[in-house]
Amino acid sequence: MKKNKNKMCAWLITMALGLAIVGCSNNKTTNTTQTTVQQSETTAADTSSSTTKGAYSDEDLNTSYSDSDTKIELSNGSADITGDGATFENGNIKITKAGTYVLSGEFDGQIITEVGDEDVVHLVFNGVNITNTTSSAINAATGKKVVITLVDGTTNTLSDGTSYEYADGEDEPDATLFVKNNLTINGTGSLNIDSNYATAIKAKDNLIILDSKINIDSVGKAIKGKDSVTVENANITINAEDDGITTDGAMVINSGNINIEKAGEGLEGVTIDINGGNIDIVATDDGINARDLIDDSATDAEKEAYGEENQADTYLRITGGVVNVNASADGIDSNGQVYIDGGTVYVSGATSGPDVALDYNGKAVITGGTFVSTGVQEMAQTFDSSSTQNFITVYYDSAVAAGSEIKVTDKDGNTVLSYNADKEFTFAVISSDKLSTGETYTVTAGDNSNEVTITAGGNTIGESSVAGPGGNGGPGGNPPTGEPPQKPTDANGNEIEMQGPPNGESSQTENN
Repeated sequence: MKKNKNKMCAWLITMALGLAIVGCSNNKTTNTTQTTVQQSETTAADTSSSTTKGAYSDEDLNTSYSDSDTKIELSNGSADITGDGATFENGNIKITKAGTYVLSGEFDGQIITEVGDEDVVHLVFNGVNITNTTSSAINAATGKKVVITLVDGTTNTLSDGTSYEYADGEDEPDATLFVKNNLTINGTGSLNIDSNYATAIKAKDNLIILDSKINIDSVGKAIKGKDSVTVENANITINAEDDGITTDGAMVINSGNINIEKAGEGLEGVTIDINGGNIDIVATDDGINARDLIDDSATDAEKEAYGEENQADTYLRITGGVVNVNASADGIDSNGQVYIDGGTVYVSGATSGPDVALDYNGKAVITGGTFVSTGVQEMAQTFDSSSTQNFITVYYDSAVAAGSEIKVTDKDGNTVLSYNADKEFTFAVISSDKLSTGETYTVTAGDNSNEVTITAGGNTIGESSVAGPGGNGGPGGNPPTGEPPQKPTDANGNEIEMQGPPNGESSQTENN
């Protein structure tokens, strides 16, 4: 049974990102009419040549700039601007037309866009340090998309103050790097963000991060893309008081390194696809949370009831990569389905119920990869019987100490898998593609050692010490329902065809 948690915020707007192999552009997009110019000999190195899995536009992959582009040389509270489309006004830099702008130097103030609805603004950070103590450092409230390129070998810094000054009736911008519509961050340079007011990076449509090195310290959320978040080939480090990476739509992580050293919830979205990369999460709440959205006008009782439903099109799917989760609440929490199709997943959940290492409302299916989760028996769940990869569910009579190694060895003493649990536990779920039907294995943890001969599907060691059913999919529990969504659907159940990140404004109420 799902625990009551008031975490939902608005109806589902977008559901999924299509994946396609795309090439990299050597042309520089200068406006929305797709005019291109040849790179000059002084053009920065093209850092968009790495192989990508996701479907990205030429704008997303463009990292080039040339001597003909507008240059903005920052110096404390002033700027030397060479070229068209940018002005220095009232202590801020105002960008008024589509194009590429190369920024360097230190600045006390704000970068503002005042461009047309279909304009794309390309900001090249060539070693900048921008601080604004009364608002965001970047306020892109207009335009179709902002592309920020971090020049290879440079370190760039954005910071804000602890309070923002707003005009009457206004509540935006509300992030150190704020983009009203779509945002792409690319290039192999570094971006450090010290966020002291709310969110560090926020895009109110789609957010794409490619190749970049990003380090965030935030008093609020670290990264939010309202409609979707895509991460590929990036290196991201997060210390946040609120959520790490979050979206009200689809999240796709294809590759890279994500180290969430501290966050409320680590990863959060309606659908979450992890296809590769190395992901480490330390969360004071759920480690990974897949949840659908409910209108803010719903009552608390309606929100709680909806949180216990099987939200059929909500899911977490892991197909590759290495994922380590250390969560104070649920390690993996899906209000719909969980699919482990590959990769290596280690989860250390809460040390007391009702939070558990693996929590879902619909179905949890494992078909490949390596999986180990540790937690408590109360409300504990294991994989569904429809799983095609063998798994072992283990109940311990007493708590196994934190730091203890769970190890599975075959009849010859060879190690099949091992995992050192971050916290003490009384319950574990273990699965590997090396667990062969009919073979006998030894499972050790602390002073516990048990043999099990594998039958196809689920296998159990020990008995639950908790009275009553062990939860959906657990011994004594009701079989879960729900099938993998073949295509994303809208709120009316109609299939949505998508080739890439969804675009457009959302009508849902925004939460920071």
